[in-house]
Amino acid sequence: MDQSRTPLYDALMHHWTQRPVSFHVPGHKYGTVFSKKAKTMFLPLLALDATEIAGLDDLHHPESVIAEAQALAAELYGARETFFLVNGSTAGNLAMIAAVCREKGQKVIVQRNCHKSIMHALQLMGATPVLLSPEVDTHVRVASHVRTDRIKEALALHSDAVAIVLTNPNYYGMAVDLTEIVRLAHERGIPVLVDEAHGAHFVAGCPFPKPALACGADIVVQSAHKTLPAMTMGAFLHVNSEQVDIERLKYFLQLFQSSSPSYPIMASLDLARNYVAELTKDDVAAIVAEVEELKAVIDDIDGVAVVSSQQSGVQTDLLKVTVQTRCRLTGYELQQQLERQGVFAELADPFNVLLVCPLAATGRLREAAERMKRAWRQLPTGEEPTFGSFMLSDSPLSSVVSYEKLRHARKKAVSLEEAEGRVAAETVIPYPPGVPLVWIGERVGSIHIARIRELLRHRAHWQGGSQLREGKLVVYEWEG
Repeated sequence: MDQSRTPLYDALMHHWTQRPVSFHVPGHKYGTVFSKKAKTMFLPLLALDATEIAGLDDLHHPESVIAEAQALAAELYGARETFFLVNGSTAGNLAMIAAVCREKGQKVIVQRNCHKSIMHALQLMGATPVLLSPEVDTHVRVASHVRTDRIKEALALHSDAVAIVLTNPNYYGMAVDLTEIVRLAHERGIPVLVDEAHGAHFVAGCPFPKPALACGADIVVQSAHKTLPAMTMGAFLHVNSEQVDIERLKYFLQLFQSSSPSYPIMASLDLARNYVAELTKDDVAAIVAEVEELKAVIDDIDGVAVVSSQQSGVQTDLLKVTVQTRCRLTGYELQQQLERQGVFAELADPFNVLLVCPLAATGRLREAAERMKRAWRQLPTGEEPTFGSFMLSDSPLSSVVSYEKLRHARKKAVSLEEAEGRVAAETVIPYPPGVPLVWIGERVGSIHIARIRELLRHRAHWQGGSQLREGKLVVYEWEG
């Protein structure tokens, strides 16, 4: 197929050049009816904001331009079939897990430092998660990947699991080759589902990490909007497996996605696929040079340092630049100083600020570097911030109480001290990055309590944990 083609975008442009008169939704009528305050900024986009009319196909039953756009993406990524997602990777994660969980209580082996949407999918399907604790990168001070031997142990103990769900790369761009893990799973007839939200650009090849599809993964979900030039909520779901019921997967994609999909988002996916397909070696070399120049400038600033994983087998995506404190300020405080200079990072944690660089040599990184030097020109020297252990679980392998059983339990808010040893009735998710610290159904350990207290002290933002500010956590109680 001709990767220079952009069939969906071209169809939308052709439709607009016909000067269409709209007697259909949406109500802005190609921008003719819109707020005067914002019309100038929105108008070019509104011209593409159409609906399922003649010539523009239907996402939920594609037969022409959307079908061709998805086929082009499948060919580029090496998938049997690719689906456009307009509700983000969240919809893809929900659908892929729903597709493999056919009965309540089935076990799913899950990398613990996954996105909350994975946990939500397991809850919806009434599954029983078997949690695999990741390695902790002591240099970058974040959770990274799950070792192959740990997955082998989980497969031996839980041979009745219906799937393995992995997150690769993690939010900080740390990725591993999944080939051996996939082989071990496939020997037992178990599909491997990968949340590759931050790796849609890996298809560009060296020097980026190896894509999950190239490792043999069965279903891969990618947030195209995170690193490709696609609109927010634009994502891909790729299938490359005979172990997955495609018709069941399609059913759940319709269930979890809007029945009125955004054409601008879909067109941006068509264009983003074309963009990464046409990247040349010279383009990638220019990106590498610009990112390395940015790192060099940051490393020259007293009080901070660029860090990347030093773990064996881990490759860090060059678009992810982690800046770690070497002064008395936390990552949160360093982030706030950047924002005063108009530089907005992806996220901060107690130790780090994470920068996501563009998949292009734009020249703006040089400007950003100068602003960073101004923001961090006089950082307070002295002892660095200290925190307790960053382990996410007390053991390398733990099970969550079946979500089906939890439906019938009562809930009660107790103090953090009383919560230890009890079963959590709510999630605790520091956001960003949206990785659950405490799962619903998980037995709360001392390490969870200590970590919550540390993050509360540094005023981290939460999703879930409804009463944490009052020093309480909601837990389950059973009769008797």
